[in-house]
Amino acid sequence: MIEYVSDALLAALFPADAGGPGILRIAGPVQVDATIEASGIDFDGTRHLVFFADVMTYAGHDEQFVRETAAAWNGGFVPAPDSRLVKFFRAEADRETMFYPDEWPLPDPAMIWQFSEALGMALLAHADVFPATAQYFYMPQTGKLDALYNRLARKFERGEMGATFRCVTRPASDEGGFYGFERI
Repeated sequence: MIEYVSDALLAALFPADAGGPGILRIAGPVQVDATIEASGIDFDGTRHLVFFADVMTYAGHDEQFVRETAAAWNGGFVPAPDSRLVKFFRAEADRETMFYPDEWPLPDPAMIWQFSEALGMALLAHADVFPATAQYFYMPQTGKLDALYNRLARKFERGEMGATFRCVTRPASDEGGFYGFERI
């Protein structure tokens, strides 16, 4: 996703006069291309990009690959058309650091649960703007991200985020996989 980061995208999502310490600001989503949207989270002065990528496009339009991945990691659950794979990273990240959380810590590690809510708010904003998107998938890269997505799943299932999404798939503890959320 980092190939989509540009000065224009950063300026659209993080205007110079918005955000900063002590502020939570969710911007977007904005259309990056026909199959990818992006949002910005300014979380207490740290900027994160959230990308929503069409699952089939991300998989190279290889339906067999999607079915095999679903069989191996999602208990056979195949994403619906227009589903989105959600990826996020710090706006200042580069190819080497984008998926290493230790490279882009929060201002205070205790803020992880508040950041989880900000991530959920970005998904809700996307769902409002793109109602044809019924499902969202997250792939935890670390145990900490797994805990974050699991907490997000519970909040969505209880409707605590303002909309209800049911968790349609969870990663297997020994093999990995995806958290999948479907709007109800």
